[in-house]
Amino acid sequence: MKYYFRDLLTMLIGLFILSGCDNPSKVGLDVDPGDQIYGSLIDTLQIRAITIKEDSISTRNAAQLPLGYLKDPVIGESSADIQFALQNLTTGDSRIPTNANIDSAIMVVSYGQDFFGDSLASTTVEVKQLSTPYEIGKDYPSNATWSVDPELFGSKTVSRFAYRDSVKINTIIDSKDTTLRVAPQLRLPLDANKIKLLFDGNIDSTKFADHDFYHKRVKGFQISVNKAAQAGVGNLIHLAINTEQNGLFVYYKTPDTTAQKIKFYPISTTNASAAVAHTYSAEVQAQLDNPTGDFETVYTQSPAGLRVKLSLPTLSYLKSSELIINKAELVIYTDEEATGTSFTKQAPRLTLYREDIAGKRTPVPDGDTRANISDPRSFGLSFGGKYDKEKKRYVFALTSYIQDLLLSKIDNSTFYIAPASNAEATIVPYLPSVNAGSRAILGSNSNTNYKMKLNVYYSQSK
Repeated sequence: MKYYFRDLLTMLIGLFILSGCDNPSKVGLDVDPGDQIYGSLIDTLQIRAITIKEDSISTRNAAQLPLGYLKDPVIGESSADIQFALQNLTTGDSRIPTNANIDSAIMVVSYGQDFFGDSLASTTVEVKQLSTPYEIGKDYPSNATWSVDPELFGSKTVSRFAYRDSVKINTIIDSKDTTLRVAPQLRLPLDANKIKLLFDGNIDSTKFADHDFYHKRVKGFQISVNKAAQAGVGNLIHLAINTEQNGLFVYYKTPDTTAQKIKFYPISTTNASAAVAHTYSAEVQAQLDNPTGDFETVYTQSPAGLRVKLSLPTLSYLKSSELIINKAELVIYTDEEATGTSFTKQAPRLTLYREDIAGKRTPVPDGDTRANISDPRSFGLSFGGKYDKEKKRYVFALTSYIQDLLLSKIDNSTFYIAPASNAEATIVPYLPSVNAGSRAILGSNSNTNYKMKLNVYYSQSK
């Protein structure tokens, strides 16, 4: 008898679920059947999506800086260089003795957490001196142009950026040769003669110790990629400057001793910046030139590249219906046709945010991870945005955001999506940054095969 009642209860629950959905057949939907329990469904709201340029920003004190050259077959070409000043020695003489024999001079910068592109591409990384001194404390914009001396200070061909692999190095600790295993880092050998001339021991020590003289002489350096030598798609790697470990290391000996000596000129995040440049394809440029157009495919790209602006122009029609939003999710598919087959990687993660009435970027309530001031309704990192490789889509939870729009607690239904970085794994980012270096090619609301849609499950308040 107990089995009879269990079967009857199961049947009644099933009938209730089916009656609660406006479209029980789910034709054209990609929704988990279990979601029907959230009530009636609206999935026909218009979503306006357009590709726009990302804002140029200061990259000073950035968690990580992009470097590389990416020839995206769909979006276009992107390049990123890193510029920085070298600090003089905090103690001791910053000059290199005239009688020194330099064993090696190495520019060291730690790897960050993001890589995008062809992992097997051979990349030639170059170090050049800036033509004019790096201005200490200045906020350089990400689209700044830099003048460098054409003569190389050093270069290295990297067959694979081992940004996850620790490195074994030989150094000096307490006047003893020591072998250490250190965090993943890019190590670029420099010309010993050029370094010895730059830190010339013939210059008066008092003069060389002067802050202004030092920076006008050393100027600063640029790390870049040789575009002409780059084959294939290329890549973008991120470097994360660590002042205590990154900079120029000069290993040398003097005739008075056989012991190797070392001078270390640090790099500081406060005096380092990235310069990013993009050249867009005809398809992307067409959208940038026509911001009121309706396109089947939209593009988002980092660093400091493209973001997608979305709005819900017909959502306001529901305000008079007094709906209780039980669940709302934005589903965005990658456009496989537009992506093609030559380079198919998509951003591993996207972020979503809005702007307040003053045009200032701010989280949506469902994705607010700000310390101490986050919305209690936030889903935290479960907010969404991770790429589902199997279903080739991104999903965001927007329940509270949609409810607030219907209740007029939020006046503007415009929001944005952009790539997010692995370095931002503990938050939902919303501020502009150069921390990410990926791209995503997405279907819009008018795309037949890869349709972007907002699934809203609701019930009536009365």
